[in-house]
Amino acid sequence: MTAFGLLGILLSLLGFRFARANESRARLVLFILLLLSHIGASLAYYLYAQEFGGDVTIYYYDKYGVYGTGTGLSTIFVINFVQFLKLNVGGSFFDYFLLFQAMGFWGILCVLRSFDDIHGELGQPTFNRVYLLLFLPGLHFWTSAIGKDAPVFLGVAMCTWAAFRLQTRYLAFGAGVVIMLLFRPHIALLALIALAFTVLIGRNTRLLTRVALLGVTVAGIISVAGLVSSSLNGLNLSNTDAVSEFIETKSSVSEESGGDVSITGASFPVKLVSLLFRPFFIDANGMLGYVASLENVVLLFLILTLVWRFGTAVQVARGAMFARFAFIFFVMLVFLLALVNYNVGLGLRQKMMMMPCLLAFFAAILAVRTARRQTAVYDPRAAAYAVAPASVPGYRGG
Repeated sequence: MTAFGLLGILLSLLGFRFARANESRARLVLFILLLLSHIGASLAYYLYAQEFGGDVTIYYYDKYGVYGTGTGLSTIFVINFVQFLKLNVGGSFFDYFLLFQAMGFWGILCVLRSFDDIHGELGQPTFNRVYLLLFLPGLHFWTSAIGKDAPVFLGVAMCTWAAFRLQTRYLAFGAGVVIMLLFRPHIALLALIALAFTVLIGRNTRLLTRVALLGVTVAGIISVAGLVSSSLNGLNLSNTDAVSEFIETKSSVSEESGGDVSITGASFPVKLVSLLFRPFFIDANGMLGYVASLENVVLLFLILTLVWRFGTAVQVARGAMFARFAFIFFVMLVFLLALVNYNVGLGLRQKMMMMPCLLAFFAAILAVRTARRQTAVYDPRAAAYAVAPASVPGYRGG
């Protein structure tokens, strides 16, 4: 590790005040544990890549000679970005792991702050058991290496956090969209479509605004449908977007967890279940596969909880712009990723994009349920109104 690698650690440490780690000993411990977990995951990914290779080596060593042959977004942008820094600044292979892990770590901090906003809005302690979800192994592992996963996770997390106070955080939302645009353009498009739908179905949206947003939404859906269609038609290595998908299939880390299982010809329900919950013990390979399986148990619990609390979920989504955006964005991401996903390993990595939305929405449901129980203790007659719009997180401007 050189001084360039220390820059990555410094960028992570700059999140100290954003994470409000200075407010209490518990918050400080939480920040330190999250940082150590993330840097540890980055080191583990680096050591694994050193022995088994994977797509991360392509970004740093540019085996296919992409740098200097043209410009582009997505994978081409990552290669050009890394190679430009490498030629002009230097830095070892591990240094770039540390640089990219800082993006993933800031994404985790954005999810943390979303939890804080939810609990602060409802007058609950901004530190409880839901924060343990920030230690899910996949959140740290897949967002700690060179590539698109860390910055895209950051972009999604920034938009989710910014939606809570969109009137004052619109610049953060825009920055999140720009980050996604550079690393995965179609995800940026989905974020804008989700925002359009969020405002479109809001109670206070004017008719002319609804019509304008509907036009934007339809155009966006057509564009996304084109992206999905092209993804399903197979890979063409003469085009930069196809190169992106080609490189992603080469991740030996995914294969080691049982992720090389192809689901290309499977039905949509099978692809959906595979994206969300596989590997699941019986089709897991080695330690990585079992860790991923345990994480999928947690994910299954979150999804089943949302289904079981469907009524509360609907109330929160209707009353809060923030929750509505997180839910719509989550659903869109899940459906798109399930459509274009062709093996379990790719799903393991790409589903991290939807986690900020899912975790924030789950935290909102849990917090509202807690608020209702607390209200029932003090005034049973008020229990039925404890999910009124004014008490729903992120209601301002909803």
